[in-house]
Amino acid sequence: MVFGGQLLGRLRRTRLFGEAVRFMMVGGIATAVAFVLFNGLVHGFFMGAGPMNGQPIPAYIIANTVGMLISYDLSRRWTFRHRVSEHADGGFTAYVVINAVTMLLPVACLYVTRSVIGWDSAIADNVSANVVGVLLGQIARFFLFRKFVFGRPIRYTQVYG
Repeated sequence: MVFGGQLLGRLRRTRLFGEAVRFMMVGGIATAVAFVLFNGLVHGFFMGAGPMNGQPIPAYIIANTVGMLISYDLSRRWTFRHRVSEHADGGFTAYVVINAVTMLLPVACLYVTRSVIGWDSAIADNVSANVVGVLLGQIARFFLFRKFVFGRPIRYTQVYG
């Protein structure tokens, strides 16, 4: 019986690792889209200031809302495809709420960089929001999504029973 428990533990760790890798890949895609959109809105796609120059926080929220929609679709179809959502809407509402709350982490990092420290540059914006803030948000979202959006794994009997 000890062997069976060890095997089950290994399978759970393998599943968790696979989910984490897929989640980070999906997050990378969504972050890349949001990164390009944010920088285009604030700092301009080419030379010069963007249309939302001087408004980095609203631009960040818009860019990351687009990224969130991409992330939900890829998470539902790929990262957590083997998990069942207990929500009638497939977990979309819970996903949006968790994203909105965890978006406060990179927004707070951006606010501190701009308003508290006084750094006003594309490099400072991107390091604070798109590196430090996104990393903190990704870690929080992974565990919150597993728990509250994409609940339990699909059981064999649900597929073949």
